[in-house]
Amino acid sequence: MALVNRKIGYDEVETRDLKFNMDSSKVSKYWFNNDPWNTLFMSSVLAAVPDGERWVMQSVRKQLDMLTDPSIRKAGIEFIHQERIHAREHDVMNKASIEHGIPMDDIERTFRKVRMFLQKRLSINMQGALGAAFEHFTATIASVLIEHPETFKDTNPELLGMLFWHFVEETEHKSVSFDVFTDAAGGGLRAYLLRVTAMTSAAVAGASVFSIPFTYLLYKDKQLTNFASAKTFFRTQFVDPGVLRKVGSMFFPYFRRDFHPWDDDNREVIHAWKQEYNKSGDPTAAFLALCDWLAENRATDESKLELVPASAAS
Repeated sequence: MALVNRKIGYDEVETRDLKFNMDSSKVSKYWFNNDPWNTLFMSSVLAAVPDGERWVMQSVRKQLDMLTDPSIRKAGIEFIHQERIHAREHDVMNKASIEHGIPMDDIERTFRKVRMFLQKRLSINMQGALGAAFEHFTATIASVLIEHPETFKDTNPELLGMLFWHFVEETEHKSVSFDVFTDAAGGGLRAYLLRVTAMTSAAVAGASVFSIPFTYLLYKDKQLTNFASAKTFFRTQFVDPGVLRKVGSMFFPYFRRDFHPWDDDNREVIHAWKQEYNKSGDPTAAFLALCDWLAENRATDESKLELVPASAAS
């Protein structure tokens, strides 16, 4: 059994086989608020997403026969289905950016080589521990952005429909990879030590995985000296809403012996999205419903919370 298996959210995990067809007409060159630095940073992250999703899919699949808890196995299978679709849709989005001259394919090739190298040399348990660590990072990023849609106030609403669908599903399954690893590794001290070793390695590797490709994209796009855009980037990532700052604050709790991803129970935030999606089947409408819910329930300063207006979807 898993050391900490709260089974929170297993009933949230649901496969939605959506196709967004994110071509270059929907994904502009600087799709993130028409800002080069923020766009290229997100592009450096998204370049790793398709192969990263395949990493965690394959990791969970290898652990399925090692599981003792049938509810974790069921959630693991649903997790694999979700991640397969995420990888497929981000392949399409990344291709659109490549068509605009952003060399994300260079980053994708490098990441794929690293992934295949590690998969040949690491044990199934260590691959599972790394998968859980990377899923914690993606779930944390999703958690921050899903509560701050105003970050994308000048971004194509149709593209936001895709991104927030992904953020919602990352939230739905944020404990699955963790629980699969813990159960497969047998729990106890050994599983804990593997988990914190993997998180330390993932943090060190992640700093390189994102900073080096980001710098490469800035260089290739001749944006290194775009200081106005750099200022906007640092404000977004470290001040308001402070995406990277908040991700960093969620790093250390992972090292607690009793940590579990659902210690941060943010299901109420995604329920507004899910209720609208289940009614309309429209991820863009679901994104706008989420914005409305946040404005009603979370805004302490309505003048500050400049969410995407409903008219933007028309």
